[in-house]
Amino acid sequence: MLGRCGMKKSLLVILASSLILATVFTLLPASPSPVSAGGMVLNQGFESALGPEWTVVQPAGRVCTGIIHSGSCAAQITGSGGSLTQTLDITALAKYECWGWVYATANVTGKIELTYLDANSTILSEELLSASNTAGYELRSVDFRAPVEATQLRIRLAEGDWVSGEDVRFDDIGVSLPLAGCFIATAAYGTPLAGEVDALRQFRDQYLMTNPAGRLLVSLYYISSPPLANLISKHEGLRAVIRMALEPITWLCSRITAPPSP
Repeated sequence: MLGRCGMKKSLLVILASSLILATVFTLLPASPSPVSAGGMVLNQGFESALGPEWTVVQPAGRVCTGIIHSGSCAAQITGSGGSLTQTLDITALAKYECWGWVYATANVTGKIELTYLDANSTILSEELLSASNTAGYELRSVDFRAPVEATQLRIRLAEGDWVSGEDVRFDDIGVSLPLAGCFIATAAYGTPLAGEVDALRQFRDQYLMTNPAGRLLVSLYYISSPPLANLISKHEGLRAVIRMALEPITWLCSRITAPPSP
């Protein structure tokens, strides 16, 4: 049976969830992306030596001579089966954009493979951005909404129909949350780094995303909130009202997600 502390925490979770459901003002997108040209992607232009961020399967690697899109280096596939892979944490149902520059000579294809994975690393769905017979680097991009069970996005740079002597290169790979600054709580507090925003984010990840009812609530939020968030961000008086409405919810969420006292 639950002890007194466990029952108290369960009641707080129920109360916080009810307040969130009543206001629909609190669910947050994933933690803000690093500020860089590639958004969430590390070493997106391959300007640094390939380290743990990119998993390399030979024959593939980094090249700093010849045709480069920007900067001094790019990724290059040099034979059949070569690839570079990076896996990112994403939030189910959040909207993202992905892009990359691909160079591929006449008889080979450059592929940016996007694979959505759940918490057990099971493949949920896949998308393919490809280019072939390019005169130079060509931009390939897609906007997507992460599947409902998705926790990770795997980006794989690879070749197709390899022919000896051909060339496949990639540069400036990126993934970002185009709506990251427009959700309601972020709009109300003016920054995704506010302590109140972080408390709401932790409550979402620890309690709402771990059960079907919570995931449904998150889904409803992502569908309905952007227009309202845009309106809130433009009116300081409305932002103040929303902050007041969120105050008891952020307090509850911070209490629930706080580490247990020693």
